[in-house]
Amino acid sequence: MRKLTLLPLIACCAPLAAQDAATEAAHAAEAIAACQAVVTQDRVDPERLPASGWDEAKRRGSRSELVVRGVYEKEGSSAFIVIGKQQERDRSCVVQAFLADTASYSTLLQEVSQEIGMPQRQDGFSYFWVDADKSVRVDPAGDAKRPFARFEVTAIPQESAE
Repeated sequence: MRKLTLLPLIACCAPLAAQDAATEAAHAAEAIAACQAVVTQDRVDPERLPASGWDEAKRRGSRSELVVRGVYEKEGSSAFIVIGKQQERDRSCVVQAFLADTASYSTLLQEVSQEIGMPQRQDGFSYFWVDADKSVRVDPAGDAKRPFARFEVTAIPQESAE
């Protein structure tokens, strides 16, 4: 298999899974938990993702499969985990959860909140969850044809965590 580098726009991931289904809240929460497990104060450790069932995504062509570096998928889930060079620098991990339509954003957030707890604050359409060493931020992303919720798990710098 050939390897592709992660493209700057994570929206390119949509064709990787031959799924048009919206991401279920439980799958989004599971991906968020996987991100939280690999993000530390010192680094992001994507090598730990396969232990929880997340493998590098494959772009399927007519004759071959191409591994897409930095993008992870799990069988049975339409969510993606993205850990590119920018995420490695920022000590963050992104979950891309697909929506049926743009109006489904708030419904997904309500359902995810039942899984991971209520967000501590809101700024426009962005919501934030914060614990001692990590934060989770969600924003609407994509476009009208393929909207998604972009959850970003980020390590809080040690001096800010105290």
